[in-house]
Amino acid sequence: MNRDFLFRQLLRAYRSGIISEELFEAEVGELERGRAANGDGGGGFRAFGKVYRSERDAIVSFIDKARVAEGNAAEAFAAWASVTPTDCIRSGLKMIAEREGYHSRIFANRLMELGGEGHAQVSEESRQFAACAADPSMPDNEKLLRVASSIPDPEAAIRPILEFAESIKDDLETKEALRLFAEDELSSTRWLLYACGALNPAAGAEASSAR
Repeated sequence: MNRDFLFRQLLRAYRSGIISEELFEAEVGELERGRAANGDGGGGFRAFGKVYRSERDAIVSFIDKARVAEGNAAEAFAAWASVTPTDCIRSGLKMIAEREGYHSRIFANRLMELGGEGHAQVSEESRQFAACAADPSMPDNEKLLRVASSIPDPEAAIRPILEFAESIKDDLETKEALRLFAEDELSSTRWLLYACGALNPAAGAEASSAR
């Protein structure tokens, strides 16, 4: 597997919030040292530009990170909904908060079922988003512009998740959960871009294109 492909996979995972900036930098460092291509013909399970010992190890690593990120996002969107003065987006924010919350619970339960341990921590980027979302002094249109700038292409954002799900051969329960998770994320992101376009007319064309 060539390094350009691995780097693109890492970049997609980072941009979509699946991996933290620290992990992204560490994995890129390994790529530069020629270690990320380790295992060509030597076994292992490849996911997000990394080689794991097994499919299970890759799944446990992903759902551990996802449960934390989704839990943080649930709190962030719920806080945003509680402070927004904009009636037309309040229900959407509440719905997204509920989605993120049940994603976190599903992944936490699955992690326990697989006998995995939770080690992931909320990334600094996620903490900053939560603080921004809960800030009553920041206008909703500015918050939405921040979201749109971080995830300009919803389909590209979920592609690494779908590719990961497709690569899973044994754990069919997690495989299908990841597919549904990706569809939820796509729906939420498309709506946020739509809302961004509605509250920021200059960004309307871009949001419509993303939809």
